[in-house]
Amino acid sequence: MIERTAIYSDKEVFKAAYSTEWDFHDEDTQEYLHSLHPYPARFIPQIPRKAILTWSQIGDVVLDPFCGCGTTLLEGLVHDRSVIGVDNNAVACLVSQAKTARYTEGDIEQLNELAQAIQKLLVPEGTTDCLVPEYENIHYWFDENAIKDLGMIRWNIEHYTSGNAKIMALAVLSAIIVRHSYQDSDTRYARVTKEYTPKSAISSYLSKLQGTIKKILEFIPTLKYKFNPQIFLRDSRDLGFINNESVNLIVTSPPYLNAYDYHKYHRHRLYWIGGDVSLARDNEIGKHDVFTRKGATPDRYFEDMKQCFEEWKRVLVKGGRALIVIGDSIVNKQPVPVADQFIQICEHIGLELEKRWIRTLKTSRKSFNQGARMDQEHLLLFIKS
Repeated sequence: MIERTAIYSDKEVFKAAYSTEWDFHDEDTQEYLHSLHPYPARFIPQIPRKAILTWSQIGDVVLDPFCGCGTTLLEGLVHDRSVIGVDNNAVACLVSQAKTARYTEGDIEQLNELAQAIQKLLVPEGTTDCLVPEYENIHYWFDENAIKDLGMIRWNIEHYTSGNAKIMALAVLSAIIVRHSYQDSDTRYARVTKEYTPKSAISSYLSKLQGTIKKILEFIPTLKYKFNPQIFLRDSRDLGFINNESVNLIVTSPPYLNAYDYHKYHRHRLYWIGGDVSLARDNEIGKHDVFTRKGATPDRYFEDMKQCFEEWKRVLVKGGRALIVIGDSIVNKQPVPVADQFIQICEHIGLELEKRWIRTLKTSRKSFNQGARMDQEHLLLFIKS
C-alpha cells in the first residue's frame, strides 16, 4: 500500500478509498481547446468526462459552480449536455466562454484579420495605437516596452473583433500576460527581474492566436453543440439565478483551502481584459492570504462551503449527483481533513455520500506548486435522495 503523505483521513478510510481508476496518468489532457489558457489547480478533462458519461444522460443539465477555465463545461457540451458555469473571477468566465463558444466563418474571418494586423505590429512602420489599462503599479509590474506592446495588441482586438471572436482574442491575450510581466509565475505573486525583449509579447500573441485558430478549425467540424452554455460571473454561494431542482449533475473542484489566491495571481490579467478585480478578491473562498494569518482557523472556509452545498441541494433534481474533487490542507500548522469535513456538512444538509475515492496526482503535470506536499486528492460522490 502506498504511504499517505497529505491525506489526513482515517487510515482505514484511506485504504478503502485508494483507487487508480481516476488517475488517467498517461492520457492526453490537451484535447479540443483545453490547452487554451494556463489555469492553476485545474483538473484534467478525463475526470468530468467520466463523471458526465457515468451519471448523466444526453440532454441533462450539468453544473460547475466553480467553473475555472471551463473544463467541465467543454466536456459537457462535447457530450451533448446542457451546461451551466459559475465563477466570481472574470478571467475564468472569459476563458470558459472562449472554450465553449460556437465559432462561425465570420468569427474565423475576424480572428484572421486580427492576426494579419498583429503581424504588421512586428515591422517598424506598423501602427502604434495603444489601449492600456490604468491601474496602480502597472509600471512596477511591466517593462515600458511590454506595456506598449500589450497595449497595441489590446487596441487591435478592439478594432478588429467583436462577439465570440473578441472573447477568444481577449482569452489569448490573457494567456500571455503573466509571461511578459515581472510576476514570477502563475503561482507566485512576486516581482522578479526579467529582461523584456521589445515585440516579444506581440510575437507570443501572434503565435498563440494562429495556433488557436488552427485548433478551432480542427475542432468545429467534429462537433455540433446541441446547447448554448450558460456562464455566470457570480458568487457561488448564491445560485438564486438557477431554478430549484433543475440540475442533474454537478462536477466541480472547489477552491482548495489555504492553497491559492486566484484573484491575486490573475490580477494583471483581470486589468488587461477589463475584469472586476474587487469582485474576484472579495468573494474568493479559501484564499491563501486569509488562512496564513496568525491564529487562523478553517472555520470560515467551511461556513462558506456549507452555503454552497445548500445551494447545490436546492438546484439538484431528486436522485441528482455531485462529484467533488478536493484536497486536504494545513492551517496554522495543523492538518485539516477537508474531505472528511465536507462529508459531515453534506450529510447534515441531506446530500448522502454515495462513494469516495482517493486519486494520486502525477506531479509532473500538476498545474500549481510541484513542490507542495499534497500528491493525492479526494473524489467525493454525493446523491440527493
